[in-house]
Amino acid sequence: MDVSSPLSYEDNNLQAVYMSSMYSIVLELADDAYQALKARKELVSHVLTRALLEAVVDLCNVVKNPDYVNIRFQRALVERRKKLIYLTQKEPELILEAGRSTEYVQSAVDKIDKLLDRDIRQPSIRQRFKDADMEDYYDTVYSLLCDYAHHDTSAIVNRHIGLDVRLLSDKSLLMLSDLISNLLLKATIAVHDFLHSDRIDTLKELQSKWKVAYRLQAVSIPPVNTPHH
Repeated sequence: MDVSSPLSYEDNNLQAVYMSSMYSIVLELADDAYQALKARKELVSHVLTRALLEAVVDLCNVVKNPDYVNIRFQRALVERRKKLIYLTQKEPELILEAGRSTEYVQSAVDKIDKLLDRDIRQPSIRQRFKDADMEDYYDTVYSLLCDYAHHDTSAIVNRHIGLDVRLLSDKSLLMLSDLISNLLLKATIAVHDFLHSDRIDTLKELQSKWKVAYRLQAVSIPPVNTPHH
């Protein structure tokens, strides 16, 4: 099935530029997550899939709301300001080692202060999922993925002690494969829809076919602890 299609946008369209950058991140994370799955690495697979899910949420928000670019830009300014303030107050010697002066860093802080819009409130992670029409992901798979990213007790209680990598079960492998594929398709459809591509129907057909393939694979995996005769 050929889904290739030329996509283009104006360079001065900040929303499209940001979306394109987010999509490149989605592609990289999806590939990395698949490589972790192939190696059946349990922890890395979950952590990378969580990062992929968050990237798709951001991409969908950009597509739906052109103001989202500025919201994320404002967050980046706040985080950058924190780092610069820390350097000037706690480790000014690092500034000098980099060939800069504390005055130079302070001038950067002053520029950030001029760009900051303190009336813009950053949405919570749940709100970001909700705004992207993906709130159902937040209460289900995102919660599971966070258990591994935050080293929750429920994710490590059965983990063996040692340096050997804990391997994914067949059930987890299939679940994550489905999630990664769906997220990749969801992001791709959002990009093509935003840029008015003529491949939307083809992509949605591919999405439907993947759901069928997943269901066929899912029924082939026996339940956990089912005795074999």
